[in-house]
Amino acid sequence: MDGGDRILVAAGLTAAVVVGAFVLWGPGGAPRVRKRRGQIAGLQNLGRTCFLNTLLQAFAACPTFIEWLKKYAKANGHNSMITTLYTVIEVVNGTHESARGTPVCPLGVLQSLRAAGWVVPADQQDAHELLHVLLSCIEEETTAMSKKPGCLSDALGLGGGRAWSALASPASPPSAPLSLRDDGGARPARPASAAPPGEPELIDPEDAPSPLKLSKGVSRSFCHLSSVGRRWAAAPARPAPVPPTRGTLASRTHCTVCSTKSPIRYDKFDSISLSMANASTGLTGTYSLAGLLRAFTAPELVQGLRCAKCCPAERSPAPQHASAAHIRTVSFGKLPAVLVLQVARVEWRAGAPSKRVEHVAFPETLCMAPYAAQRTAQPEPPPLAVRGAPLSALAAAERAAYRLCAVVVHVGGPRSGHFATYRRGNAFESKRWWYTSDTLVHEVSLQEVLRCAAYLLFYERAPAPPPLTTHF
Repeated sequence: MDGGDRILVAAGLTAAVVVGAFVLWGPGGAPRVRKRRGQIAGLQNLGRTCFLNTLLQAFAACPTFIEWLKKYAKANGHNSMITTLYTVIEVVNGTHESARGTPVCPLGVLQSLRAAGWVVPADQQDAHELLHVLLSCIEEETTAMSKKPGCLSDALGLGGGRAWSALASPASPPSAPLSLRDDGGARPARPASAAPPGEPELIDPEDAPSPLKLSKGVSRSFCHLSSVGRRWAAAPARPAPVPPTRGTLASRTHCTVCSTKSPIRYDKFDSISLSMANASTGLTGTYSLAGLLRAFTAPELVQGLRCAKCCPAERSPAPQHASAAHIRTVSFGKLPAVLVLQVARVEWRAGAPSKRVEHVAFPETLCMAPYAAQRTAQPEPPPLAVRGAPLSALAAAERAAYRLCAVVVHVGGPRSGHFATYRRGNAFESKRWWYTSDTLVHEVSLQEVLRCAAYLLFYERAPAPPPLTTHF
């Protein structure tokens, strides 16, 4: 090979290397990695916003919550928070139709909170408190949906409304620095419409049919339209959609003197806070989630309650045992589809907050049947249940079975630190676990997840097995 051929070969190799580097690294000099569908993306920290990123990753690991957002994000285009949450979660999970990549900017969620009147301070906040803020914002929107008068197409069941994405570019960072604190201190007014300025009308123009020739008599269609309109005007308001995190606690008291039981009281909840103060450590000397739940539902002695039977209102003077001790019991009246449990780790000691760092063992599959309200015993089901027949205790036990979806952890002291999330993968990768800390995302084992110091636990109701059928 002479000198000219060597020069040509060297030039060809150099060109191939340059082209390969351009394809791999891109024109900007940064490595360009092709993102496959379903790949989990990280979230940008916009200045101490790790508490928001952890919740977004946790919700993104709950398919039931995602399906609920999808249903109502498409049903009403003015649900700014619902639509924004659904869009951001789609991008984080890598299932968005257009935007797919890392890192994801959660700016739209903060803007939706501001539009709803919430002020997020610039310093670090608690992820559990933000959880209730997001759910309260969602509840305000769904309540407004149920009270909002519909249009004539709603009365006729025609639908036709299209939802717009409240997050215009969820994967792109903000062009200007973000300030999370409002200087004026006043709450921003809620906009009449959540649509961004300049958004075109979403009404699909259709060619109007040619007018028909009028004739004598009353049209049957007109009579039907009038009756539908009267029924629609007199119909009550639709009930507000209930988020999948909503459950109820059943509590009652009974007098220790006369054993009179009070009526059952039901209280709604979106998360349950479990304390280690009254929980036992068991034989191993460590805490467990089952022990915390047993302490939460254990009977409690309450002093100072007035017994209606021992001392009715018309009896005077009151006997000494009118304010006898009562025993209060608490159980889960209605279990939610997505169960959120908080391990309360901050306690007040010597007039100052202190954080508990003990490990609380938690399972991948959780049965909530021992902590649910006891119902009247029913006869045992037959060995083979006919389709449509109730399965009584067996069906109740299946509805009390939960699967772990995400775990939020906190590293640091009681006043500062960092939040991160362990979460499941998407769809066919649901058996794989990932550690997400803002933009950092890497795969971990289930054993590592179960060893972490849990702060928030996200459980989702396990799907019930198909019913047994008999063929006659």
